[in-house]
Amino acid sequence: MKNHITIIGAGNLTESILKAISKKTNLFKINVIDINKKKKNIEKRFNVTFYSTYTDIISKSDFVVLLVKPKDYISVIDKINPFISNKTILLSFMAGISNAQISKILTSKPSIIRCMTNITISDSKSFIFYFMKPFTKIVSNKLEKFLSCFSKAKKCSSQEQIDKITALYGSGPAYYIYFNQIIKDSFIKMGYNKKESILYTNDLLQGTANIIKNNSNSENIIKSIASKGGTTEAALSDLKKNKINQIITKAIIKAHKKSKNILNK
Repeated sequence: MKNHITIIGAGNLTESILKAISKKTNLFKINVIDINKKKKNIEKRFNVTFYSTYTDIISKSDFVVLLVKPKDYISVIDKINPFISNKTILLSFMAGISNAQISKILTSKPSIIRCMTNITISDSKSFIFYFMKPFTKIVSNKLEKFLSCFSKAKKCSSQEQIDKITALYGSGPAYYIYFNQIIKDSFIKMGYNKKESILYTNDLLQGTANIIKNNSNSENIIKSIASKGGTTEAALSDLKKNKINQIITKAIIKAHKKSKNILNK
C-alpha cells in the first residue's frame, strides 16, 4: 500500500525532491498543491496529482510537506488548518520558521518536524536534516523510513542546529555556483569563448570534487598542487593576503543570522 504524501508548494526545491523520489521509488502517491495554476505541468513531469486549492486530501495524507516561502507561512498554515489533526505528520522546509510559530496558528497538535536540505537532493544523495520536539520514536521511525527512500536522514538536537544547517548546507550550493561563475568569467577574460569556458570550468570543479571525496585532507591536496615559488602558490598567497577565508566566513555568519530572523528586512 502506497503512502500518501501532500506537498504544499511547487517551487524549485519541490521539483528537486520529486526528482529524487522518482529516481529511487514509486512507493508514494504524491499530491502537490499550489495556488499558481501554471504549475500544473508538474503533474506529467513527475507523475503526481496537482491541485490549485486546499482540499481534504491533506487530512488523508501520511505526510504533509510544507515547501513554501517563509513570508507566506501564516497564510498557508491558516489555509491548511482545517485539514490538520493531531495525527498529522507535518514536515516544514521553510527556512527560519520555527515549530512554535507553526504550532501557534494550528488548532490541533500535529507532529511538527522542521527540515532542511538543498537542491542537490535531486540526485538522491543529499542529507535531509530534521528536528522534532517533542520527540516520539514512532513518528521518528516513520519519518526516517520515508526520508531514507530518497535521501540520507540526519536528526538534529535543536532548532539552532537547523538554522546553522540552513546557512551552511541549504545555501551551500549557491556558494559553489558563485565560485564557478568567477572561474568561468576568468576563462572568458583570458580569451576563451563562452562554450569552452563553461566546459573547462565545470570539468575543473567536478574533477576537484571527486578528488576531495577520495581524500579528506585538503591541506595535503593543496600542497601537492602548489609547488614553492610556482603559479598556484602565487594565487593562493594573494587570496590569503586579501583574507578571502574571513570574507566567506563572515558571509555565512550573516546567512545564519538571517535564518534566525528570516522575516526581518
